[in-house]
Amino acid sequence: MPAATQAPAPVPRAHLRGLKGNVQIKRATADEWSTASDGVPLFENDKVRTEAGAGADLVFQANGSTVHLGGDSLIGIAETRPRPGRSRTDLTVLRGRIDAELKKPAEQSLSVTTPGATIQAGREIVFQ
Repeated sequence: MPAATQAPAPVPRAHLRGLKGNVQIKRATADEWSTASDGVPLFENDKVRTEAGAGADLVFQANGSTVHLGGDSLIGIAETRPRPGRSRTDLTVLRGRIDAELKKPAEQSLSVTTPGATIQAGREIVFQ
């Protein structure tokens, strides 16, 4: 009898760093929110929320880019369809503010989707 092949384990898209205040995560496969901790991995379709006065950094695995999540925010790690030779990060901002720093803007892109718009950047752009 041949051995069953298992699907590869999901690869983290990012890790949470520099948590300040109440930061929570909701796994794509979970029904409940849980308290986040420094270094926790984030996978596609996970959500992160911060309460007023809280904040966190999302450091992306593939390229070291950082997204700073402000207080009273809610974001989702979107599914990404990478382009050959170009690292890409996709986020959905449902509420709040983010500031992004691309480590190598010439080789990376960031796509931010909100309920009303999609913004794509590959160079230095400040989202307000």
